[in-house]
Amino acid sequence: MNVWVIAETSALATELVSGAKTITNGAAEVTAFVGGDEVAGKHVAACGASKVTVLPLLSNAMWEEYTPALAEKAKADAPALILVGATKRGKDVAAQLAALLDAPCVSDCKSITIDGDTKTITRMIYGGMAVKTQSTTAPTVILTVAAKAYEALPEDASCTVTPDVMAAPAAKVVVTGREPKVSSGVNLSDAASVVAIGRGFVEKDDMKLAEDLAKAIGAEMACSRPIAEFFKWMPEEAYIGISGQIIKPQLYIAAGISGQAQHISGMRDSKIVVSVNKDENAPMNAQSDYYIVGDIKEVLPALTKAFSAR
Repeated sequence: MNVWVIAETSALATELVSGAKTITNGAAEVTAFVGGDEVAGKHVAACGASKVTVLPLLSNAMWEEYTPALAEKAKADAPALILVGATKRGKDVAAQLAALLDAPCVSDCKSITIDGDTKTITRMIYGGMAVKTQSTTAPTVILTVAAKAYEALPEDASCTVTPDVMAAPAAKVVVTGREPKVSSGVNLSDAASVVAIGRGFVEKDDMKLAEDLAKAIGAEMACSRPIAEFFKWMPEEAYIGISGQIIKPQLYIAAGISGQAQHISGMRDSKIVVSVNKDENAPMNAQSDYYIVGDIKEVLPALTKAFSAR
């Protein structure tokens, strides 16, 4: 079985390669198309891809401009599955490919099973609060898959696969300049532990209660959407939710967060979830492995003291 993966970064591409092998029980020949350079391509090959083609980011064109060339190649190769990283660019590429190939496209894919010609896919709907199951017998199916859905395979240092480089596309849209987004240095995607704050924090100065706890347990700080977008207390890349960061830490502590669907969809795969909220009926409590009903001004210092003493 021939399976394609398409991703902007080598890190995401290696996860999708692992996913392709998991879905097909190791029977797939995986062809990867990855953004970056030859080094990125070699890394993806070493992590299990049979063939790799690099799609460099061009100075004067959008990365999505590779899509027509990918579509022509897909018509010739006829991959059974095309797994596309569910980034903003990736979703655009997936939609365009579906149109050009007249193939079904399933977004936010959670899992897929293959039985003969039938492919059965589960996907998240309603902001991650429900799962929908769909089946198709289409020869090629395009799926968008979020980061962290699969764990990359170990790198094989003996790999000898040499990546190809796709020729630069004829750009319909000319890029005249790029301005890097200023980053706060928050790295939630790789964080083992996260302490997140919500609207239960009435004053900005109260954030120090959560910051002290995060420092005590070696965690990254995060927040719900209002804290970043409305109050501007934290950068936008720090908020968790369906339109923000999707994370899977070992420990997630939600302090003063009510637990609305938008937020839950961003942290629902956390290994252990702890909620601190003065409202015993807060929806977050029902999503938690442990919850403490109490004032954050009393509970968080007590937790910090307990962890610091260990």
